[in-house]
Amino acid sequence: MQLDDALRIARAALPHFGLDDASPIAFVKYRENHVFRADDPAGPVAVRLHRPGYRDDDEVRTELEYVRALRAVGVPVPEILPTVDGAPFVRLGHGETERLVSVQRWIPDAAPFGDIAPALSGEHDPEPEEFAEIGRLLGRLHAAGDVIGRPAGFRRSSWDAAGLAGVEPLWGDPAALTSLTADEREIIADGARMLFARLQALGTSPADYGVVHADATPENLLVTADGLALIDFDDFGLGWYVFDLTTAIFHHAGSPRYPAYERAIREGYAAERPLSAASLAAWDDFMLARGLTYLGWAAERPGDPASDFISAVVAPWVVEIADAARTDRPAPWRTPIHSGETV
Repeated sequence: MQLDDALRIARAALPHFGLDDASPIAFVKYRENHVFRADDPAGPVAVRLHRPGYRDDDEVRTELEYVRALRAVGVPVPEILPTVDGAPFVRLGHGETERLVSVQRWIPDAAPFGDIAPALSGEHDPEPEEFAEIGRLLGRLHAAGDVIGRPAGFRRSSWDAAGLAGVEPLWGDPAALTSLTADEREIIADGARMLFARLQALGTSPADYGVVHADATPENLLVTADGLALIDFDDFGLGWYVFDLTTAIFHHAGSPRYPAYERAIREGYAAERPLSAASLAAWDDFMLARGLTYLGWAAERPGDPASDFISAVVAPWVVEIADAARTDRPAPWRTPIHSGETV
């Protein structure tokens, strides 16, 4: 889809949400969806054009209604704007191009907690208390889910054993990444098979498994004047709560301060709600799961700049994690090579 076509659709959507279609509008980013910022007289908004074929109408409706429910119980998430007819989104087209469009209030004076590249390189060096705050936020998210439950019509994917490490993972087959050597592909495939078996054996009690964000990366955690906020629920669904925690910390696992980060995020989370010992004992399995999802994502998008980055920078790290797991060695962040202490 050409950017000009996406821009025309975004502008045409504004009146459907009671917004001024003459508002200045600017492109923000494209990953799964086109995102624009429109500066309406009543305040800026984010306009999202959902990628076709990724989520159907019911899945997007579930996302938007769930985020609205989270906000209603005090979780710091975006304010979803309904259309003037009270719908969660509108479907619009330009020429042969058609997109489902949703709108949310822009979170003012907010900045991402971090970025994947500086986190992996060690350039981003936050204090442990910042991870404790992330843990508290994710604990609040999951505690709210305990209250909200799964509303009628809830329809989202599951980040279960099959979704993370089955024969058709949600984000694609990690062993299909073309940059992997034959030996690396075998390591990744072995690691995924081992992970699948371990996750199948892990229980899915309501204390440990429910509605998760599934992509709480540094970019999706916003630092605001009122504390952290969580954005981009494009991949939210059902899964183990520990997966959200490991997603938030995965990119900092090579830091010498990782043990302090892990303790902090665990303690922050525990201040809001408990997790079972069995779930926490699977921490390193979920770190591998997070890594495998990135390789699967990149394998599905050859030529994408983010895919190239994953192939060059993330994949070698995930191969190291998978090799340790399949040979029953400690994970890299549990060894003196990567940290001065262990958790």
